[in-house]
Amino acid sequence: MKFLLLIGGNRDAWAALTPEDWSDNERTHGELIAELRKTGEFLECDELNVTPQGARIVRTDRGIPSAVDGPLHDGDDFASGYYLLDCADIDRACAIAARLYESRFAPIEVRQVGG
Repeated sequence: MKFLLLIGGNRDAWAALTPEDWSDNERTHGELIAELRKTGEFLECDELNVTPQGARIVRTDRGIPSAVDGPLHDGDDFASGYYLLDCADIDRACAIAARLYESRFAPIEVRQVGG
């Protein structure tokens, strides 16, 4: 089963990270990705652009599309990255999400992809 781990972020939390925290973050992700590649659960991961210039909201009203700049949610909270995994079940996906460095200070949303 495929699962999306959507990594939350908060500008204040990111700003409070020390250089050591950033090193721990990079190391934790690197080790986890290597492990998930070995188990065959890793599909992909990446960072998401967190500036309003990097996002647009698209809607269609009566057949007329419109696009506005900005992430889906206003404020200091944003989606900062994602992992796409192929796991046995949601419990396994949640166990992996709990190992993400960001889970220490930001929510990780785990959602099944497809049915």
